[in-house]
Amino acid sequence: MGRPGTRGKESSMLERIVVPLDGSLTAEAVLPFVRRFLHRTDSELILVRAVIPAPVENSIMIADAATGAARAYIKEVQERLDREGVRVKSSVHVGSAIGIILDTAEEERATMIAMATHGATGLKRILLGSVAEAVLRKSPVPVFVVRPFWTAEQAVPEDLETRPVRNILLPVDGSDLAELAVSPALELADLFEGRVLLLRVVEPRKTGDGEREIEEARSHLQGIAREFERKGVRTHTLVEKGDPVEEILKTLRFHEADLVVMTTHGRSGLSRLVTGSVTEQVLRQAPVPLLVVRAGKPARARRRAALSRKK
Repeated sequence: MGRPGTRGKESSMLERIVVPLDGSLTAEAVLPFVRRFLHRTDSELILVRAVIPAPVENSIMIADAATGAARAYIKEVQERLDREGVRVKSSVHVGSAIGIILDTAEEERATMIAMATHGATGLKRILLGSVAEAVLRKSPVPVFVVRPFWTAEQAVPEDLETRPVRNILLPVDGSDLAELAVSPALELADLFEGRVLLLRVVEPRKTGDGEREIEEARSHLQGIAREFERKGVRTHTLVEKGDPVEEILKTLRFHEADLVVMTTHGRSGLSRLVTGSVTEQVLRQAPVPLLVVRAGKPARARRRAALSRKK
């Protein structure tokens, strides 16, 4: 179905994509967005369905029925993708959805996980839903997350999978962790021949030289912009003053961003942008997908590799 992107074999982030499904149309909302990658790459999809064990005495019979239904469902989705020419395989497992998704990603040597923010259980957690939240915080590979913006009464937009990705928003804050999102943003911008909107938000301070901080932010963004420009990727730099979440959402709407790429670490004691809270708040409100890169050894390795290719 796909055709190689302009980066060829360097597009490793999209090589093997794990797609968790739970039988709901909400979970399948990620598929039209994944097809955007498939139109331009030869990615392999790995569909995975988790069956939660039934905590009752007759659990064996119930589990067998649930597993059979899950296998029939995942087979139907796989056959549908097969007919489209997609390289795809699937599996069904009994157990915790979080553990199964992460284990599948590890066993299949996945390069990305792509999922909707919630499935049949809905938004039971204040932020994203427990499964998506845990995957975001623990995944060793980038997670492409879609929050369906249509309701059950609305049809999925027909042009969803063919809409061009013109603008990719990349918020950074000057920290090394936040800049781990640079390499994935570069890959996607090159793949879609899009522009990267580099955003630095300076939070208001009661003391200190705010103008000096703004100038330092501009200088920092210009340095990152040069990295992209050396690879032939267009950029636009933006320095805004205010709350990070508000400014990110305002910027993506004003500049019509099609995608946001952010870093998260999932723990406190780090810069506000990468603790997880800002990323999760943006995801909860953004009308576009997010690609979330968790800071860790694999992410740092990708960043070093990306920089070495530029030399």
